[in-house]
Amino acid sequence: STFLMLSSLIVILIVLSIFYVKKKYFTFYGPIPGLKPHFLFGNLLQAGLLYGTTPSVVLSKFKERYGDIFQFWAGPTRFIIVNNVGDVEHIFTHRH
Repeated sequence: STFLMLSSLIVILIVLSIFYVKKKYFTFYGPIPGLKPHFLFGNLLQAGLLYGTTPSVVLSKFKERYGDIFQFWAGPTRFIIVNNVGDVEHIFTHRH
């Protein structure tokens, strides 16, 4: 009985920790366009990077679909991609 209770508690804690990690690290943020990330893989599966598609092809397709600024998830890491040189210049000159 005690073993069953302890194992049930451990399973519940594992499930809750998975939901916490998913919410914290794999949630789509703000008004910046992009694909909603998958758990653990981000956009790597959706973009085809794990199947041999080159990053330059993937990023050009994302640029065509979402414009000059979009977010891309590589696993749990979110990248904001800025393609316009004028936007990049503005970012580096107005760092506040």
